[in-house]
Amino acid sequence: MIFDVFPKLNIFLKILGFRSSYHLIDSRFVLAKGKLKDIIEFKISDRFSLKGDFDFPIEENLIYRCVKALKKYLDNVNKNSSMLEFLSIEVEKTIPKGAGLGGGSANAGVCLSKINEFFNLGLSQEELYSIAIGVGADVSFFVSGYASANVGGIGEILEKFDESEYNFDIFIPDLFCDTKIVYAKYDELLAKNIISFNPVFEKRKNHSDEILSSYKGRALNDLFIPAIQAYPILMNISDELGDEWFFSGSGSSFFRLKGCV
Repeated sequence: MIFDVFPKLNIFLKILGFRSSYHLIDSRFVLAKGKLKDIIEFKISDRFSLKGDFDFPIEENLIYRCVKALKKYLDNVNKNSSMLEFLSIEVEKTIPKGAGLGGGSANAGVCLSKINEFFNLGLSQEELYSIAIGVGADVSFFVSGYASANVGGIGEILEKFDESEYNFDIFIPDLFCDTKIVYAKYDELLAKNIISFNPVFEKRKNHSDEILSSYKGRALNDLFIPAIQAYPILMNISDELGDEWFFSGSGSSFFRLKGCV
């Protein structure tokens, strides 16, 4: 089985508050189905393997963590999990880390859904979501298969949003933005009353093209200010790109709308 994995863009991203130590968000996730994608292949082998151009230990890979979480779930509900021991996963990686595009979460979420299909496990979407949320905040969106969704909570609340499929330009600077560092900077600015929590986004029922045409690039993402505090070069990049470019996730990528497919 060979399949494509596409990145997500945050049309808007608002931070509403905290739940325990997690930030609560209101965001529109949209898949960017363009040239930028990862390609993943499943095969049956004599043992489990995960291959790809990864620059970190396999134990930190979200695909690996998803497979481990799936095995644990199957064992807990007394379903056979032995087939996972013979799964070979090979990733042709193009979506960069630290770019605000959800690359790791995308790989994990789509793999979880495809493993369910590949081995005919028969798990429901609700079961897959329960596994995904323990792996990463954005993973559930990629399990869903939605092209567009309003996302709430810590990423586990998904509302499918029906709209046209859009074409985007994506600009990816040669800069890794650490999500933890950006959120820590957000908390620091919040404690100093420089920024504050926001309410649910007032135009969350509008189509993405309507939202993007109504705002300038820096207004839609609550993580932009903390990101430029953590990585000042982003301000220069944003100035050079102009107001039609929007910031995705915790960075470092910017995107702009080209039109409908």
